[in-house]
Amino acid sequence: MAEMILIIIGVLIIGIVARIGLKFWQYGRPQHLTHAPAASCADDSAVTLFIPGYAGNRFSFGGMLQRFVSSGIANKSLVVMIDRHNQPHVTGHLDPYRPMVQLIFATPRVAVRQQAEGVLAVVQYLIAHEHVQTMNLVAHSMGGVVLFQYLTTAAKLVNLPEVRKVVTIGAPFNDSEVGQNTYPIENHPLTENGPTKTTPVYNYFLRTLQRLPNTISYLNIAGNIGDTVQSDGAVALNSALSLRFLLRPAINQYQEFVVHGKNARHSRLHENYEVDRQIVQFLYPDAQKNVAGEK
Repeated sequence: MAEMILIIIGVLIIGIVARIGLKFWQYGRPQHLTHAPAASCADDSAVTLFIPGYAGNRFSFGGMLQRFVSSGIANKSLVVMIDRHNQPHVTGHLDPYRPMVQLIFATPRVAVRQQAEGVLAVVQYLIAHEHVQTMNLVAHSMGGVVLFQYLTTAAKLVNLPEVRKVVTIGAPFNDSEVGQNTYPIENHPLTENGPTKTTPVYNYFLRTLQRLPNTISYLNIAGNIGDTVQSDGAVALNSALSLRFLLRPAINQYQEFVVHGKNARHSRLHENYEVDRQIVQFLYPDAQKNVAGEK
């Protein structure tokens, strides 16, 4: 009997390891639509970059991108590994219809500025090799801070692709530490004029985001698990939503969405079907609302 139990446990472990291994392989490779229509508008031709958060990896956006492909929404065209010298290593080819690009940092626990330089290196690669002219940016957690660091840098440069749409998910725009989680969760209440207390990252963006063109549209997604702090378990709602004050000059192009419940936890936001729907409808307004795997 004991031997049978051990065999069953062994089979279960092998099954779990095999499933994780399969996802690890799938999440790190391009996936293309079987039948992709021709790009008929600017939303269809823009390249969308997905930027993970601190310590992020292929699992950060791998599941979401797979769901988008399985639903017939977009192509996961490229997977780009950015090495420690910020050199991009590219796998795949760029599709003409709704191309998505997954960014993975080989050293994912580095400073915001270094990762932003890595994003810039990828963009420059896309210009040189794929002649990209328009793009969108989607980022989770610290990746949202990296995203805006890239935008403030790009605003000072010329001949870079036009950024049309930006999505941030659970990003700490008014935290003292934007990478590693800290406890207690930093929470500065918001007034009609902004946060009651501001941090260096917030103050930096308050000065620099004025450089951004007024043609970008923004979707800011935050999570609230219903704890006493009103947070996603890592980032306070007040910190994530403080972005609205940083983007006051572009407030007409800004929208926000709050996800509630246990699936609004920080590390689960990119696995949340409500988040999927919001992103799809923002990037591709004419796309179907349901995403593959949704119950």
